[in-house]
Amino acid sequence: MQSLWMVVSAVFYALYGLSIKFAGAEGVGAWEVLFYRSFFGLIVFFILMHRRGIVLTTEHASAHFVRSFAGIAAIVAGIYSISHLNLGLAMTLNYTAPLFLGTFVVVYSLAHHARINWGLIGSLALGFAGVIILLGPTIGPSEYTAAGVGLSAGLCTALATGFVKRLGRFHEPDARIIFYLMLAGSMTGIAAVAFTGGFSAVTAKTAPWILAFCVTSTLGQLLLTRAFSHGNMVLAGALQYSVILFSTLLGVWVLGDEVTLVAAAGMVLIVVSGLAASWFTKKEAEEVKALKTAQPEFKSRNLTERDQKRK
Repeated sequence: MQSLWMVVSAVFYALYGLSIKFAGAEGVGAWEVLFYRSFFGLIVFFILMHRRGIVLTTEHASAHFVRSFAGIAAIVAGIYSISHLNLGLAMTLNYTAPLFLGTFVVVYSLAHHARINWGLIGSLALGFAGVIILLGPTIGPSEYTAAGVGLSAGLCTALATGFVKRLGRFHEPDARIIFYLMLAGSMTGIAAVAFTGGFSAVTAKTAPWILAFCVTSTLGQLLLTRAFSHGNMVLAGALQYSVILFSTLLGVWVLGDEVTLVAAAGMVLIVVSGLAASWFTKKEAEEVKALKTAQPEFKSRNLTERDQKRK
């Protein structure tokens, strides 16, 4: 049942995207969104860490640094794409991270002359075909940049996810990982805003949307963490894609976005291939781990046999 929190998280992330749309229409820039949501989250996760007795100090500062700034790049790219594309389309591109994670695994396998996972390669080919089908007839030349930025959000999310998993192996608490992301986002956001002309005025029109994207993004993150930490990882990962459905529906109902059958087919291909790529990537990681565990035992056994033959 804990995995079902991912569906609620997806609803909040879809509402987050909608809030960004309305905030952007009122003149709130991407760097301002980054600062506001990060600073709000920083306060929430600091309180959460204090209540759980989690200290701020860490022995893995370099991993936190890479994870945080890859995460910031993903957030800013996501905000930009949401502001310039249909909501469902932008969210779909932002959730292509499993395709890029799978690509990393394939490249690593080829570089180390390991066994090629054809199932993973097939799912990646299907996924990127889905991207082409989704983008081909859906966007015009003026939206190519936003679409590319949306894909880069998926790429940066994949990189950030890799370092989250690495920090998890170091037994870093989830709250501390997110806290440092929020800290880095607050610092980057305020610096970028200062260099790009300062904050826009907070008015009666912008304030509700600023509060909305701060609350929805933080609640979405909290519930996502809960679903992954206490629920079934595979089920939670599958349910995470429901954000595409909720975002598309909100885009159609609230913003009047149009979704063609071809675009819908592309979305479905991306979701199905993303799920398949996640499964194959997980299996590949388990096989690599098992191989690394077996190698010392194999070497030790060989050495023992050699010693016995010499005697």
